[in-house]
Amino acid sequence: MKQKATLALFLVTIVWGWTFIWLKNALNVAEIYSSEDQINTVATLFVTLRFGFAIGLFFIFTPKVLGELGDRRVWTDGFLLSLFIVGGFVFQMIGLEGISPAVSAFLTSLYVIFTALILAWFSGKLQSRNLLFGVILATIGAGYIQGPPQLHYDIAEWLTILCALMFAGHIIFTDISTKRVSPLGLSFSSILISTLMCLLLLNVFLLLEIGQVDMVGLLKDTDFLFPLLLSSVFGTFAALVLVNTYQKYIDPVRAAILYALEPVWATLFSIYLDMTEFTFWLILGGSLLLIGNLIAELGNQSVSE
Repeated sequence: MKQKATLALFLVTIVWGWTFIWLKNALNVAEIYSSEDQINTVATLFVTLRFGFAIGLFFIFTPKVLGELGDRRVWTDGFLLSLFIVGGFVFQMIGLEGISPAVSAFLTSLYVIFTALILAWFSGKLQSRNLLFGVILATIGAGYIQGPPQLHYDIAEWLTILCALMFAGHIIFTDISTKRVSPLGLSFSSILISTLMCLLLLNVFLLLEIGQVDMVGLLKDTDFLFPLLLSSVFGTFAALVLVNTYQKYIDPVRAAILYALEPVWATLFSIYLDMTEFTFWLILGGSLLLIGNLIAELGNQSVSE
């Protein structure tokens, strides 16, 4: 089952790599319908609709989910997972206003180390040396894949560090929750509550007139809707169902190292689509990530044997 779970999460990293491309394309289209640079408002709208559309997919593809929503823990655990999901999104989004993508990638990648440290603190002991070495290599690889970050330790960087903590919390709590409640029910409740949270945030932006967007025109544009639907079907519905179903079969730290492959795919897809240039940093970062994953996987196999 561990091999099947590893493959499932590996596929998730590929899908999440594509979501960067889909979001970028959608935001480019949204500039036509925005009075100014309203990146936060449009990004929040995109994520709100991405989650919202995914809710309907449960009724189409997994109607049995209705029978799994009677457990109160499905909703309480779903609420906590939603806090981690939306919290990570908000801190990362706000942080990006004041830092470069390279710095954001590096600080966000700290979730791999945070996952290991938090688990070590709770258990009272560090993980195996192989796993920790894999953690370090994966963090450096993910952080440097877009180039060396220039840190200034300002508020934007600290917010992005909080984003990394949220993502670490999501990985750890997913491991805990999916072992005691229905993974399918948890996926539904967390997506539904995340949608409501994002909708509230979107209304705050609009009420404060942080952004003025032609919603009608934007939602009629197929160049915006197509990447939105792809993100909803694959990046949210399919990916989160896979994560909640299979992550519990592997160590949370191993999962964090595996998830760190996501920026590699995003960068490779960007290069393929001529959205970015091929650099030495991709080779360095990608190589460290792959080596870190191999070391962690070999360490897991030796422990299980």
